[in-house]
Amino acid sequence: MAEPTDRHDLEVLPLAQCLTLLRSRPLGRLAYIDAGHPVVVPMNHLVDGSTVVVRSLGGSKLDAVLRDKPVSFQLDDYDATRGTGWSVLVQGKAIVLDEEDRIERYEQELDSWAISDDSDVTWLRIRADEISGRRLRRVS
Repeated sequence: MAEPTDRHDLEVLPLAQCLTLLRSRPLGRLAYIDAGHPVVVPMNHLVDGSTVVVRSLGGSKLDAVLRDKPVSFQLDDYDATRGTGWSVLVQGKAIVLDEEDRIERYEQELDSWAISDDSDVTWLRIRADEISGRRLRRVS
């Protein structure tokens, strides 16, 4: 049976595959609106169930902009030689995490390239309203 495709003939990925792909790379892109303008920033992340977790410096512009606001998180990969690739998009709201037991676990799991001092960090989870993914395969 053929995989389902979208109107552009890209393979539509099931949720389980999207979550597996989200776990496959440590760095994605977080998109949000700041003062009416779209902003996209690279973010280390981890996946807990169907939730994407990121952290930012406490008191930062990012921290203030993200609280309970709509955001998107994207992760993708492309192999130009093979003409293959995939993209996963998570859309939802950024919620501040305050559960100490989870934060302690996340601190052990997330290796951030941008934050070296954990003393003033805000952990955010993206509560997904939608997770979607597409795969590009070269047509022979």
